[in-house]
Amino acid sequence: MRIFFGGYVPNSEKMADMKYLMLTLPRPIITVLNANNGLGQIKGEIKKVGTNYSPVPVCVFRRDNRQLLWETTSKPDGSYLFRNIAEGLECFVVAFDPNEEYNAVIQDKVIAK
Repeated sequence: MRIFFGGYVPNSEKMADMKYLMLTLPRPIITVLNANNGLGQIKGEIKKVGTNYSPVPVCVFRRDNRQLLWETTSKPDGSYLFRNIAEGLECFVVAFDPNEEYNAVIQDKVIAK
């Protein structure tokens, strides 16, 4: 038996051909692989001149050593969510304007809760 464990939506037909078992879980599994991982979250919204703006690339970094932890793209409503971050970890979040009309926006001293 093979088990698929990935961070994207797999091609179901191809996975079945390769004899992988596909399980649908009610909630994602959080794995703690190092001191950066845990049950904490960081969430927010991207706005451009007061209105929601999407899709926008968003990154979260550890504040103490500037290590990139996760990267995502904001949802159509402008929201973003980072999970699997150690609770209490101090971070900073950077959002980039894909149209390059504005400079990157940084939110500093964000604590994963």
